[in-house]
Amino acid sequence: MTVVGNFGQSSLAAPATVASEIELSTEQKHHIAIAIDLLAAQPERSSAEEMVLGVLQVRAILPERLPTQTQLLANYPNPFNPETWIPFQLSQDAEVRLTIYDVTGKSVRKMELGHLTAGSYSQTEKAIYWDGKTESGEQVGSGRMHCRWYS
Repeated sequence: MTVVGNFGQSSLAAPATVASEIELSTEQKHHIAIAIDLLAAQPERSSAEEMVLGVLQVRAILPERLPTQTQLLANYPNPFNPETWIPFQLSQDAEVRLTIYDVTGKSVRKMELGHLTAGSYSQTEKAIYWDGKTESGEQVGSGRMHCRWYS
């Protein structure tokens, strides 16, 4: 372990790679966010509290704050041609399913995303990718789309 290997050799913190290897559950992320908010709200903090707040605010510990509500965001590009990405946010871990509808309200594609952890899925590599095709593989005409999702 890096901390043990460096014990007594330096007063510097262990390398950031140690913190980035920590996998936190959604519940742990919520608790850390609450702790950050509580400590930050205190007008006077001890030196120990200042140190803890500083450590908790380091992005390596909690890379992103969890969304406060689950929501489907606007797809891009929209109108799409011939593909689009559909960003979303989860405030809690959930089973996620997405249904895409045409302008008449007819379902054209259903996607089962499975169990996902709470977080923001807004970057292209995390957002839902839709190739513009129906369930049977036919290309849908370019234009606006409507989505409904279930989590």
